[in-house]
Amino acid sequence: MVEKIKKLKAKQSGFTIVELLIVIVVIGILAAITIVAYSGITARANGTKAQTNGANTQKVAEAMNADTGSYPATAASFATGSTSTKEPSGITVIPDAATSTVNSTNGLTTVAYSCLTTCTNPTGGRIAWYNFATSTVNYIYVGSATSAGTFVYPTS
Repeated sequence: MVEKIKKLKAKQSGFTIVELLIVIVVIGILAAITIVAYSGITARANGTKAQTNGANTQKVAEAMNADTGSYPATAASFATGSTSTKEPSGITVIPDAATSTVNSTNGLTTVAYSCLTTCTNPTGGRIAWYNFATSTVNYIYVGSATSAGTFVYPTS
């Protein structure tokens, strides 16, 4: 009789519930690590794209200054320049405002522009872009503009 029980136990195989739970917990931990790492990579990639959009806008502003002797007076002038001084497709320049106009919703394709001191023959400007990695608005200054400058928000 004892021998029969031993044979029956020897034929039964499989995983215990404890072994299955350990495997499930390990898979859950690996999935959580992957999700956290992926979201960080996505935020950095979005931030890099937004920063590149700001740098491209800076190059266009510098080219406009070289062509006309002054920096753009409106945000709309970035889209209407000549072929060599026109904003690349896919980037929208909007007038900056007293409150942040670029944010996590529009920051991948939009930068904001404000003139230094006055928008009549400006000697510089400020380009705002959204940094997805830090959730803040960062600035690129063109011409004689610095962070200490007084900026005017163009109407268009």
